[in-house]
Formats: sequence, C-alpha cells, structure tokens
Amino acid sequence: MSGDRPIALTDSFVTEEVDGDLVVRDAEHGLTCRLNPSAAVVWKACDGTRTPNDLVDALTPQLGPHADEDLVLIALDDLVEHGLITSGYDRRKPSAARLSRRRLLRRFGLAGATAITLPIVYGTAPPALADSVDAHAALADF
Repeated sequence: MSGDRPIALTDSFVTEEVDGDLVVRDAEHGLTCRLNPSAAVVWKACDGTRTPNDLVDALTPQLGPHADEDLVLIALDDLVEHGLITSGYDRRKPSAARLSRRRLLRRFGLAGATAITLPIVYGTAPPALADSVDAHAALADF
C-alpha cells in the first residue's frame, strides 16, 4: 500500500446512526451517503495522520482477523467515488479494485465478505429530493 494519508471530508456534515449504519449528510452540497460499519470505521479514521496500513489497524478492533489491506482499499475506493475523501488517496484503476474484491471473496466466501466485512458506501438522494420523489410517486397513483 502507498504511504498516502487519506483525509475524510467532514466539514458541514451531519451524521447519524441508522440500523447499524452511519448516514452522512451534507446539505450544502446535496450529498447523502450511507456507510456500513466497516466503511464508517475507515471514513472516521481518515484524519490525515494514518496511512492505509494504519487504517488496517483501525479496523482490527471491529473485525479482528478479517481486517486487511484489501478491505481498507475497497473502502477507500468507495469513499473516494462518493466524494467522502478530500485528499491523500487516489482511487485505484478498476482492475486493481476487482483484484482486491476477488481476493477478499476467496478468503471469506461471498456470504462472509458481504454480510460481515465488505465495506459498502451507498449514495442516496438528499432528503428534500427523496421527499419530492415520494410525493410525485404518490400523485402518480391517482
């Protein structure tokens, strides 16, 4: 892994725990993301002082022996893709990202990697947009 030190975008964000996930909202930029527990741990630990290797150590208390380089890199790639990392890490080429996912799946199996450890970041519609979409869908039913 590189010696870069990722920095999470946290300015003007409001966070809340929802069903074990972390919901991150930035009304100023219209950004809303939902991070599963392993992605949330990586995002919170990206303070500019830790390298990706250090981030593996940050995941260890939560995931034990499942915390590894591939997990951190998958999380960082997703966080960058969703605009949650400001600097210190450049998203890898798709071939490198696929290799990390394949190695992880081989080690833990699909069910284990998906249900327990695989970092997942979901981009969601901002609440105002979601409300207007719901209202539009309700009107379409008439």
